[in-house]
Amino acid sequence: MHGFYCAKMIGKTSNKNVVRTDNNPAYLFIRPRRFGKTLNLNTIASFCQLNYQKPGDKSYQEKYFLDNGRNLAVAHNSCKDLRDKFMGEFPVIWISFKDIEGDSYIKTLSKMLNLIYCLYLDFEFVEESSKLSKNLRDDFVYTINFCKNNRGKLFTKDLVIEAELIAGNFLSNLALILYKEYGRKVMIFIDEYDVPLQKSLIAKEPYYDKMLAIIRDISSQTFKPGRVEWLYRGIVTGCLKIAHQSIFTGANNFTLNGLDEKKYAGFFGFTRSETEKLLNDCELSPQVNLVKDWYDGYRIGDEHIFCPWSVLRFCNKALQDQSSVEPEPFWVNTSGNDIINLYLERTVNGNLPHDIQRMEDLLNDVPQQIIIQDFETYPDIRQKGVSFDTCMTLLLQTGYLTFTDDSPLSKNVFLKIPNREIREYFEQKLAWLYSESNPVWFKRGKKLLDHLLANETNDVCTVINQFLTHFISIRNTGHEFYYHGFLLGILTMVAPIKGVELKSEQETSDGYSDIIISNANSGTIVILELKRAENDDEKRRLAANNAAKQIINKKYVDGFDKSVYTKIYGLGVGFGGKACTIKPLDNLLEMT
Repeated sequence: MHGFYCAKMIGKTSNKNVVRTDNNPAYLFIRPRRFGKTLNLNTIASFCQLNYQKPGDKSYQEKYFLDNGRNLAVAHNSCKDLRDKFMGEFPVIWISFKDIEGDSYIKTLSKMLNLIYCLYLDFEFVEESSKLSKNLRDDFVYTINFCKNNRGKLFTKDLVIEAELIAGNFLSNLALILYKEYGRKVMIFIDEYDVPLQKSLIAKEPYYDKMLAIIRDISSQTFKPGRVEWLYRGIVTGCLKIAHQSIFTGANNFTLNGLDEKKYAGFFGFTRSETEKLLNDCELSPQVNLVKDWYDGYRIGDEHIFCPWSVLRFCNKALQDQSSVEPEPFWVNTSGNDIINLYLERTVNGNLPHDIQRMEDLLNDVPQQIIIQDFETYPDIRQKGVSFDTCMTLLLQTGYLTFTDDSPLSKNVFLKIPNREIREYFEQKLAWLYSESNPVWFKRGKKLLDHLLANETNDVCTVINQFLTHFISIRNTGHEFYYHGFLLGILTMVAPIKGVELKSEQETSDGYSDIIISNANSGTIVILELKRAENDDEKRRLAANNAAKQIINKKYVDGFDKSVYTKIYGLGVGFGGKACTIKPLDNLLEMT
């Protein structure tokens, strides 16, 4: 199977099924993380890579692609032309930027130097070459020594400038050396090109522009059109498509293969037939519906794709213990959840009720229509001004959302949550956002308690309505949440911090008051009586008035020690929809 993948991406063969239809030497593949980008690049690199010490010796490829007993497609006679042309025939440079990150620019640049050093070590034999000019050998030696000696030691401006120059040119320089050494064009594979950009944006000391400049230099020097005589094919992978003019300025126009492209749709991730075969081989066929519910749902082009990482982890776990075949959220527990974390924090903490409503709709299986956005830069979705469509495009490209089955693949599209694994992650993350672990949410809870004890009823109403806008909208995803539990949960979270006693459904005189807040130190009690109503301002007001009358009529104030408590406030609260109305009673002791 991989033989056909190689043929389509790296060149033209005589087999009519694997003919390339364009002459562009550069490809960009956009897929979510853990969807097989690295595996595909590794496979192609291993298949094509020249034996540098013994050119012409293809025993490595014969061992792993032809004589391994797996009956791979590339071993068949129909692929003989492919093997003759590509197998073990090219110098290959393969790098990954997945670890090029840090909380500062200097740390990340140092990691780039270490990456270059490790790459150049693999080709250290060129230092003794008789085919290369002295200048090329000297450049190689200078680069490897600079990276070795200065990684982690970029203490001066001059060293930083030199490091940036080396980072921008290391690929093109090495490719030229290999081209001169072997007289063959070079293949260059760059994996996870966009990770440094994403990480630079969320770092403690953001450095996006500086990182962008380095990635742009690498791309323009490596994939420069016309004068790059040594390039046969380049393949770049990432999770997010950044506009060509932003990243690949001065480079070839890449042949883009994104989630909306049909040509290579089944090459990354598992198709339905592949997943079913895998489960059958693992004797797990009875679990096919469970696996589909948890890990299927992605639409790439016209293919339905399972998340390969999660399917493989599920199978591995099940094979180790046949008595336990419960699925888990494997994919979302891998690294790289920065985008979804930032989005949810932006939405919930940024008081964006319209976005919250649409998020609720997604969780309730209501697809959302958006206009796909093209990114000039990596969007900073922490900013409140970033549009919902921009955020949704990011979540689509990074694997948290997918196209609906009947959606067009460009412009105005419909998106949905792909499967149960992603849904549970959303809900788990939202649970964190509504807990004391989230400082913003916890701070609001403390503010609400302060306003209640000070009898600042207008402020109480404002804060509760802010809570309702977020809490009811997102948390009410097919489950029944009651206003009493909602308010009690918030107050329970913050009461211990304030040294306040909280009681629910407390018997008081002639009835049971809904919530009682007492602070003996300040001699203050707050009695909250709650009523449900229709989602209508007037009906909420009537409900609040009725709740306030109940506090008086049932003599809730009589149950408290007047020698300890000198201020007893009553609040009737009418809830309806995502809002409340409050009828304050002020100090009940002054009314008796």
